[in-house]
Amino acid sequence: SVAPRATIFALPTAGLGVLLCYVDTLFGPDFRKDLGLLQLDKSQLWAASMGILTSLLIFRINRAMARFWEGTGLLHQMRGEWFDSISCCVTFSRAGMVSSPEETLDFRHTIVRLMSLCHGSALKEIGGDDASPCVTIDP
Repeated sequence: SVAPRATIFALPTAGLGVLLCYVDTLFGPDFRKDLGLLQLDKSQLWAASMGILTSLLIFRINRAMARFWEGTGLLHQMRGEWFDSISCCVTFSRAGMVSSPEETLDFRHTIVRLMSLCHGSALKEIGGDDASPCVTIDP
């Protein structure tokens, strides 16, 4: 659960806030002014917080883009593996063209359709429930 971890971060911060309020009431309002804590104006605080948020946003976008391109590369690699396996099957059936060309062509067409369905099924599995239907070469 997230609550225990959030509590670990929230309790010290809350304690620091209570401590600062206690110090403010104990020493009076001029205490912060004497320490120079009121020197920061709103624009400096705004710039610091925006700098931190911008760097965090850039980091997250960079990680998301890296994951996207890794996934895209793996999908292209998968497609290449399917293509290599089909080209090997077609090449190994080359000797059958001499003895029975009609059956060999039928085998080649069938194996290409089956691999097209395998590739479509793999893409459908990766795409999840909201994926569009895969178009196959079999009419």
